[in-house]
Amino acid sequence: MQELVLSMEDISLELGNKELFQFKKLSVYQGERIGIIGKNGEGKSSLLKLIMGELESGVGRIQKEVDFSYFAQLPEELCDNNIEVNAELLSQFDVPDANFDLMSGGEQAKYRLAKIFSSYKEGLILDEPTTHLDQKSKEFLIEELRYYYGTLIFVSHDRDFLNNLATKIWEISEGIVKEYKGNYDDYRNQKKQEELENQNAQEKYNLEKKKLETSIKKQKEQAKKISKISKSRANKNTKPDRLAGSKSKDTVQKNMFKQVKNLENRLEKLTPRQVFLNDKEISFPKHHFNEMHNPYPIMATGLSISYGDKIILDNCDFQFKKSQKIAIVGDNGVGKTSLLKKIYQGEHSIMVSSKVIFSVYEQLSYQLNSDKSILEYLLSQTDYSESVSRSVLNKLGFTQDELKKPLSLLSGGEKTRLSLSLVMTKPSNVLILDEPTNFIDLKTIEALEGLIKSYQGTVIFTSHDSYFVENVATEIYEFKNHKLILR
Repeated sequence: MQELVLSMEDISLELGNKELFQFKKLSVYQGERIGIIGKNGEGKSSLLKLIMGELESGVGRIQKEVDFSYFAQLPEELCDNNIEVNAELLSQFDVPDANFDLMSGGEQAKYRLAKIFSSYKEGLILDEPTTHLDQKSKEFLIEELRYYYGTLIFVSHDRDFLNNLATKIWEISEGIVKEYKGNYDDYRNQKKQEELENQNAQEKYNLEKKKLETSIKKQKEQAKKISKISKSRANKNTKPDRLAGSKSKDTVQKNMFKQVKNLENRLEKLTPRQVFLNDKEISFPKHHFNEMHNPYPIMATGLSISYGDKIILDNCDFQFKKSQKIAIVGDNGVGKTSLLKKIYQGEHSIMVSSKVIFSVYEQLSYQLNSDKSILEYLLSQTDYSESVSRSVLNKLGFTQDELKKPLSLLSGGEKTRLSLSLVMTKPSNVLILDEPTNFIDLKTIEALEGLIKSYQGTVIFTSHDSYFVENVATEIYEFKNHKLILR
């Protein structure tokens, strides 16, 4: 029998006036690898902080049988380089010999991970450990965790990471924490089965409801008819030998009303099921600015890019085809963002068709500021109709009520989703997206995949999310030896 390492019972967590989640019981056993998923703001990081004792729930009991190491999404303070960290791990994570506060976001994340792996504890808690990591570092982290002898609990929006490591999934949704066995793909299959069962139950509910409503209507009409006949006869001189028949009709009428009441009670007890309808693919209207006749609207000949002594590209040629979804991949620091900027800002060695109209999402594009509501702001920036704009916003997780919310009250995750909506609906025929999946939840990532596939123009994007790249890209270019190579 597996040894219990963590038990949580009757937990309810509130932050401010909002209840994040509640659950009766969750247990974690030795050697389990639990991936926690859910939309932005549902309380995933708060659940980890609760386990680590950084937050307290109003009620409930948490019992830990082992010590846990903790990788926070946002460290409270900078790391001290004087603390001994395994040199081999630093080398394998490709961490430079520099002060922590001078490192990039990816380098800081790798340094903190190396620090955690430099000492062993029986439990390990990780909050979004793959954010900022390139594919090489992520693969190394997966291998380290695969051979980690202990219990792992982690939050991640990376489906490849979840599939490689998770043996259970905890989903936080609408204040409920629910457990699923297996990795992310197993979770998706179970969710599809749940949705199918809910849909079948809802169809049965609709049939039974219609049947009961028809019977109630029919019984009421018959009861009214008998009532009219009874009143009509009561107004006439009724002979003594017909009184028995009148009383009999009164009894029939009472029985009918009793049956109606029984049917109405059955109708009230019917429980509808929540059915999640499959989103329809958005059809972006075709405008005059979509038209490009050049089959290769973006090309480079002999392109070289360098910063100081650092060479990014050396005498590089490439041709980006019209209407393709082009992924540019490579390790941290190779120059992916620099190349994107050269493309849309203009570079003498890059030839861009005069018909190209760019719409750009940069890594800090979520920094928006306005007193307008979400919908007002988007409509002021786009040529698309209100119905298309609403559809895009809804796809990216905004409810119709939330569209009235002013930008000044939006969270970081909400601003990221609005920024992506803005990029998708700006007049353009070429989208440039630099790490668009950072800081957004799985549902939004999957919605973004659908939007990119529906977009009629060319898309050039960078991402360390291999699942996203495989699902979206029609062509993949990789930085190798200061060249851009088509895979």
